[in-house]
Amino acid sequence: MDFGKFKSVFLKSHECLERWLALQDAGARLLANAGNIIQRLPVLHDRRNYAALPDSQQLQTLVLAKQIRALESVFGRLQENISEMASVTRAQERLVVESWKLLGEHPSAAACGAVQSGGASVAQLVECMEDVWRCCRDDLAVRAAALAGMSHTTSPQQFARLSGALAASTGLGKWSLPVVLMSSVAPVLRG
Repeated sequence: MDFGKFKSVFLKSHECLERWLALQDAGARLLANAGNIIQRLPVLHDRRNYAALPDSQQLQTLVLAKQIRALESVFGRLQENISEMASVTRAQERLVVESWKLLGEHPSAAACGAVQSGGASVAQLVECMEDVWRCCRDDLAVRAAALAGMSHTTSPQQFARLSGALAASTGLGKWSLPVVLMSSVAPVLRG
């Protein structure tokens, strides 16, 4: 096995992980933004909140329209975020497949088990890449399903349930074992 080529694949996989983590953080901020708007909509729908104002019905219509446009914009950016995450996930999958090809059909135990300069064996690094890819793939599916369940008619309670379920089942954390391994080995392999 050509360790130089494997190192290159592993480092590309680490770059994908860093991109994923950035997209995950951006998606969390967008989701919080959507939640803030959804929380305001019931209050904005209540005519009593506009009763003391001149042209209350027109004002209510304008305010609601502006908030719904803002929410649709956030949903659009969330969809773009998910599309970028899907692109990263596809790249991770290709890199995992490439790492297996580099190992060959019958990899030697010596080549796979020898601890490399980063403190992990090739087998551990391949498994790490696979774990990250699988976590991202599964996370992506949950995120896409949650976003598909949201609209401007989503109640604050429904949103709370969806975002709670999303938070409970997603999020490749910076302290997840494969992330820690990949993030600690990558700088050593770069150097």
